[in-house]
Amino acid sequence: MNFLCPQEELLSSYKRCKEIGIDPLETTPRIMLNPEDLEIKIHKNRELIEAFHMSVEEDWVKGEYLFLLTDVEGYLLETKCSIKEERCIKDSGFRLGISFEEESCGTNAISMAMRLKRVVYVRPQEHYCDIFKKWHCIASPIIVEDGEIMGYIDISTIDKKIADEVSMVIKLLAEKIASEYEKIVKEKELNEIKIKLNDNQIKILALEAKGYRELDIAEALYQIRRK
Repeated sequence: MNFLCPQEELLSSYKRCKEIGIDPLETTPRIMLNPEDLEIKIHKNRELIEAFHMSVEEDWVKGEYLFLLTDVEGYLLETKCSIKEERCIKDSGFRLGISFEEESCGTNAISMAMRLKRVVYVRPQEHYCDIFKKWHCIASPIIVEDGEIMGYIDISTIDKKIADEVSMVIKLLAEKIASEYEKIVKEKELNEIKIKLNDNQIKILALEAKGYRELDIAEALYQIRRK
């Protein structure tokens, strides 16, 4: 399956970058959250970050791939990679809280995935700024059941072409993160409900979940009280 960014979309992005006044020689992102705003972002997206860590297997990060997680606005929330690759991304000026929007980094896979709402592969020469001139990047939106985009996942390599199997893995990874995210959210919501319920209400819900009818529930509760 071909996830390469269409040429017309790249040209449109280049035009926007030029109009914004982004320097193609830019070597660091132009937009970054301050520590207070970053802390707020991380707290707001804590379930998404947890789902990311649960979904990206440790064996994957021992190689040459970088895994980047952003929120729905393109701000970097978390990374997973080997120590060698971690040094590379730090040298590129990447820190939690940097923005991958065009206004910050020029044309890149995450900014194009944000625009096209689908998986996008951007090769080194297709990036607008020097920041990514050695990077092969493929990004995908993380979409939950109701169709809402919760964030973006990016898999990147430096000086190495993205393997064909990775192009398929990123779709599966985005789906897995979305699934884990929904499980975490539902579990937390259920726990919050349980805290607000008294013992009898919890017992009633448990019996209803087992298929008990009202008379059966009343009888079961009566028997519980007699014990």
